[in-house]
Parts: sequence; C-alpha cells; structure tokens
Amino acid sequence: MPVRGVEILNIPASSVTWSTDGQLLAAVSADQDSILKLPQIVAVAFSPGSTLLQTFQRPLKEAGNADKNLKLLDLESGETVVQLYQKGMSKESWPALQLTSNEALLAHMVNNTINIYKTRAFAEGKSYKLPLKNVGGFGLSPVADTSKLKLAAWVPEGKGAPGFVGIWDVNSLGKSQDAPAPLARRSFFRANSVRLYWNSTGTALLAITAADVDVTNQSYYGEQKIHYLAADGTNDCLVPNLKDGPIHDAQWSPDGCFFIVVAGFMPAKTVLFDAKCKPVFDLGTGPYNIIKWNPQASPLHAHKLGRFLALCGFGNLPGDITFLDKKADGKCKVISQVRNDVAVTCDWAPDGRHFLTATVAPRLNVDNGYQIWRYTGEKVLDKREDKGLLEASWQPAPAGTYPDLPQSPRAQASSAGRASTSSTPTEARGDGTSSASSFSLSGDANGPGGKLGVTRGRALPPGAAPPDTKAASKNSKRRSKKKGSGAGADDATTPDDAPEPHTNGTSLSG
Repeated sequence: MPVRGVEILNIPASSVTWSTDGQLLAAVSADQDSILKLPQIVAVAFSPGSTLLQTFQRPLKEAGNADKNLKLLDLESGETVVQLYQKGMSKESWPALQLTSNEALLAHMVNNTINIYKTRAFAEGKSYKLPLKNVGGFGLSPVADTSKLKLAAWVPEGKGAPGFVGIWDVNSLGKSQDAPAPLARRSFFRANSVRLYWNSTGTALLAITAADVDVTNQSYYGEQKIHYLAADGTNDCLVPNLKDGPIHDAQWSPDGCFFIVVAGFMPAKTVLFDAKCKPVFDLGTGPYNIIKWNPQASPLHAHKLGRFLALCGFGNLPGDITFLDKKADGKCKVISQVRNDVAVTCDWAPDGRHFLTATVAPRLNVDNGYQIWRYTGEKVLDKREDKGLLEASWQPAPAGTYPDLPQSPRAQASSAGRASTSSTPTEARGDGTSSASSFSLSGDANGPGGKLGVTRGRALPPGAAPPDTKAASKNSKRRSKKKGSGAGADDATTPDDAPEPHTNGTSLSG
C-alpha cells in the first residue's frame, strides 16, 4: 500500500517490508480484507525500483510442480509478470528471484543451473543460463549497466573435490549445456555453506565460507573463512586471519571502497580493508559482533563516502555501541560510545545521523521496546512496548533526500577530547548514557589499534631504557669527541642531546 498521506493505525501482520524508496509498505497478513489475496503467503520483497512485488506461497503438495507459488507482480497493473514453482524458501536465500538494479533481467536457481530471463519478456524463455552441477547459491552484481553484469555462484565440495566460488560475465553465458570458464575462481575445503557479498560497484566479492564443525576443535561455532575475489580475475586471496575464533560480521562500505571484518574470540578484533583487500586500519579489540555503516553511501547515493559506522555487541555481549567517523584515507576516529544491554537489533536512519536499537520478540520476550540515538551519543527517544514488539524499522527515504554532512563542530570537539582515553574496558552501564570517559576500542593489551603500515616501537620491560635511536647515537659520538678534546666530565647534557621519546603503540585517534 502507498504510505504517503496514509495514517497506519493497526494492521494485523506477521511481517512488514518497505520498498527501497520508502513509498510502499507490504504487510503479510491473514486478514481476508487484505488488498492482495494470496493464500498461504510466507514472504514478500520489492524490486530495486519498487515497481514489482515478489511473493512466495507455501506449495500445495497435491499440485506438485504445477503450483506456481513464486510470483512477480506488477504493482501498477496488478498483473503477474513471472510465475514459477519453488519447492522451499529460507531466509538466507530470499528473495529467490534476483533482479538487476535496472530490473531488466532476473535470475533464478534450479537444480544444477542458474537461469536468467528478461523480466518483462519472461514468456520468451531463458536469455542466459549457467549450468553448474550441485550449485549451492548465487548473487548478481549490483550494477545498472547490464553490459557489465557479473554472476557469482558457489558449489560445495564433494567426492574429494574442493568446493569453489566463481564469477562469470553474464554476457558470455549462452544457452548451451557447457559453462564458460569463470573470470575469477577460488577453491576451498571444509565448508557446507557460503554467503556472497558484492561491493556496490560490482568490482569485488567477499565469500564467507562456514563449516558446522571445526576440525581443529578451537571453536564451538564451527570454522569460518573469508575469501576475496576481484571481479576481473586480477586478484583472489584469503582475507588475513585477524584473530583465532569465529567471524562475527563482514560488511562492505556502501560506496564499495572499503570493508570491515570483526573476528576472533572475545574481545573480537576489528580491521578495515580497502577494496583490494589490503588492511588499512586496525580498530583494535572489543566486545563487538555487528557492523552497521550509515546509509549515506548506499548504491542510491553513489557519490557519497559512507561517513559514519557503528560497531555493536549484542546477544550475549554487554550491548556496547561505538560510533566512528571514517576518514577518506581509512582512518577511523571514535565519535561516541553508549550501551544498551538488552538490544537485539539496530539500524541507521535514512538521514545517517540517528540510530535505532530495539528489543524484539521472540529473541527476547521481556523489556520489549526501541530507542533512538544521535551519532554523538545522546538518547533522544526511549519507547517501551508492554504488549510485546516483533519488529522495529525505519521508513527508507528516496535518494538525495538527506545531504551527506560531516560531524558538527560540537561533536568534533567532543570526540577530540576522547583521543587520550585509557585502555581499560568499558564500565557496565544499564542506563544507556555515554561512558566515553572510560572507553577504549582495545579490549586487551595486545590490541591498541591504529593505522596499519605505521612502525611501532617494541614493548620494553618496566624500567628498561629505550633503545638507542639514530639521533641519540650521533649525539653520543659528539659527546665522546668533546670529552677526548678536553671537555670536562661534568658537562651537562643539553636539551638537544636528550634521547628521543619511545613510542609503544599508535593511538586510534592519533
């Protein structure tokens, strides 16, 4: 339903979904008065341009493949544009039909094949297909120009052969039974699931592989690895292991120029990489498992930089939320830090300046409600829902609605005052107020954080003298020369002769 000018008071629904521009809201409801009457509907999704609605209904056993339960509907005319049979649906694989950014093409996976159709000429049959035995999943690159469209897909290991992730040029695919060689390919073992993450420019891909069992017995959560592939095949590698333990999250910056990984046993390690998989900034260690970039550099805002990001630690973690300002060179500075020890979900507002946290059922059946924060750490709203809360989300905004603004002068002054904070862990606070005075990204002594590539001094035992520097050595030779020429032994050391200070780490805010 259109939401402009409509006051939504009470809609019985099991789930709701916004269109990308925020102009439409789809509510899945068993109410017989619903606008679109589709029995046994389970999930819906809007197309990238908000002109089509994808729906999935539970298949009827007695109908078999004849039950076309996966549909694509034209929102203006109400006509069915595409209808297919889909045996099952999972949250990870939804939406089952992936459309290009301009909605010209759509892709659908069946047994051993990925088929690509013209969206508005579905009856003409397949335009392209990628035959791939035992294919486990796929992802289209998010580009509007279909001449540059890429298709990523993965295949699990089997019969002694490794699994692999590959990237194909869609325009090189035909309708034959033979698949062309991929532009990029990376093999792996010990993985039974893979998540594919394209950057917004379609030039690079992250593939997170996961195994239910860790054969090294180091982690109860199984084994995960992150593989990097350049879309043109010029580079593929394993993303460096930050710290022993599970991979909690990995997210591309919305402009596609950087990605962040949070990994390792708690306190987890967080590192920023550039689009070529080079580590550029170490954010240290802390109790985090979620990364949220602000939306000011989404594919709809391609000219933006993606200025702010939030590191969050929910679930069995204390609930710390750290807001950071990412500079153009990759350096990240802390803006503020707050705590919400009962939050389970979070998201940035479309303006990129406010942040939503929520406690929802069934993840947590007590203390349901939601809070809104400014990126500077102030809580501006705290709403409790005594009858329970199932979901809380922002209404998206059309592209260009909000400008991309830097920190306010007050926020900059506040964050500058935090540059010399100690490395002690954050104090436990349940009121959600700022605790920046005791905050540090470093959760342990081995994680000071800082810009990578900067040479750091070697740690010394307490009371030990710093090592001789080049300047100190030169000064020592000059003093020895003066002593040999008759200078008195009691000559005082001048300020220029003083040894250079020893640096034992690089500050995050330096």
